[in-house]
Amino acid sequence: MRDISLCHPRLQILAARLVEECQKEGLVIKIGETLRTVEEQDALYAQGRTAPGAIVTNARGSSYSSFHQWGTAFDFFRNDGKGTYNESGQFFERVGAIGVSLGLEWGGNWTSIVDKPHFQLPDWGSTTAGIKKLYSTPQEFMKTWTAGPYGWVKDGYGYWYCRADGSYPVNAWHVINKHYYLFNRDGYMMTGWHRWNGTICDPDDGSGDWYFLDNTPNGSLEGACWHERDDRKGAWEIWEVQDPDDVE
Repeated sequence: MRDISLCHPRLQILAARLVEECQKEGLVIKIGETLRTVEEQDALYAQGRTAPGAIVTNARGSSYSSFHQWGTAFDFFRNDGKGTYNESGQFFERVGAIGVSLGLEWGGNWTSIVDKPHFQLPDWGSTTAGIKKLYSTPQEFMKTWTAGPYGWVKDGYGYWYCRADGSYPVNAWHVINKHYYLFNRDGYMMTGWHRWNGTICDPDDGSGDWYFLDNTPNGSLEGACWHERDDRKGAWEIWEVQDPDDVE
């Protein structure tokens, strides 16, 4: 299907923002595949296995293993007349970077079947195991959909993060799009150096360990936690989580 209105409300908003931001950079794209049925996903899974063509997915439709079936993923294609999947000028890498900056997970960053035309919401990890545990089927998940300010929200005080169920992390760490973020007692994302004592951000008694949260204003990873690399003492990098789950 190619109807973004069938997808999760927040994904609809982010897809529209992606098209808009890409347009500003001279990258003309169009939304392609969105919601898929079990039959459509199983047909894709069969390709390269029991049907002609190359393998394009490891996700079976019958086990709800694709986020396309949950309405939380979409594909895009190049729409400037130079070829639908023409990668010249690092077209897909540039679009991927914009999508990541908006809070989407980009399939071009995957290692098992790199999928450059693919984006999805990062809330439930890179596989559907977590969302299946919560909702069992896409139909049950879709019953929970409501319009609202999901994801990153900025107000006059800073950034906070609204989960799909309307709650938000307070005095907690939260993994978002494979990176650790720290939220204070008011629910705002922290930047720069801050303490965490296991239960409280910046406790009044000065207890806890220090952590550095990226403080690049308006950077794509502003607020992401840095850590010292194990293989190079003294060298630091933004901490990336391979199998993200909430760590409150």
